[in-house]
Amino acid sequence: MVNKSRTSAKKKDAASSAPMKKSDLTRQRILEVTSDLFRRNGYQATSMRDIATALGMKSGSLYYHYDSKEALLAAILNDNIDATLASLRQIFTSLPADATARQKFEAAIAASVKTISEAGDMAVASAQTLSFLQEPEYSEQSERRRAYNQFWRDIIIEGKEKGEIRKDLPDAVASMAIVGALTFVAEWYESDRSTTDEIGAIFARLFFDGMHA
Repeated sequence: MVNKSRTSAKKKDAASSAPMKKSDLTRQRILEVTSDLFRRNGYQATSMRDIATALGMKSGSLYYHYDSKEALLAAILNDNIDATLASLRQIFTSLPADATARQKFEAAIAASVKTISEAGDMAVASAQTLSFLQEPEYSEQSERRRAYNQFWRDIIIEGKEKGEIRKDLPDAVASMAIVGALTFVAEWYESDRSTTDEIGAIFARLFFDGMHA
C-alpha cells in the first residue's frame, strides 16, 4: 500500500497547483508503486514484471517509461533528494538576511521533516537501496547526498562563526548525525499522532540545544 501521508499530500498539492500532464502523473504513479514494492519486498526480490503487475500495465508499457529496474531506482533516489534540497533552499529565501543560525536550523529541520514524511515510501526506499545503484548513477546520487550533507555542515559552520554553536563540535559528524536521524522519519511517522511541525520542533531542540555554545 502506498504511504497514506504521501498520497494525501499529493492530493492537497494537486488541488492548489496547475493540473499535471498525463505523462507526469503516470511517472509519479510508477515511482510511488515501485517505491512501495522496494520497501515491502526488497529491491532484489522485485522484478519489472512485479512492478508492471502492481501498476496494472503490460511490461512493455513500463519499459516505455523506464528501460530497467536500475533506471527506476535512480529516478526514485534522485527525485527524493532533489525535492528535499529544493524545499530547504526555498525556505531559506523566506528568512530575513540577519537570521540567526538557530532560526535557519529550525526552518531547515521543519522543512526536511515535512518533505521526508510526505515522501513516505519513496524516502524509505531511498534510504535502503543506494548500494544497488551502478555507475554512473551511483556517483551522481552520491554527489547529491554530499550536497545535502554539506547544506547542514554550512549551517553548523555558520553557527560556530556566530558563536551560537560550540567550536569543538566536529561539523562533519554533527551533520551526518542530523541527516541520519532525518532519513528515517518516514519509516515511523504517523500523522494521526503528531504533526510534522511538532516533530520538527522536537528535532530542532534535540540537535541545536545539544550543539549550542
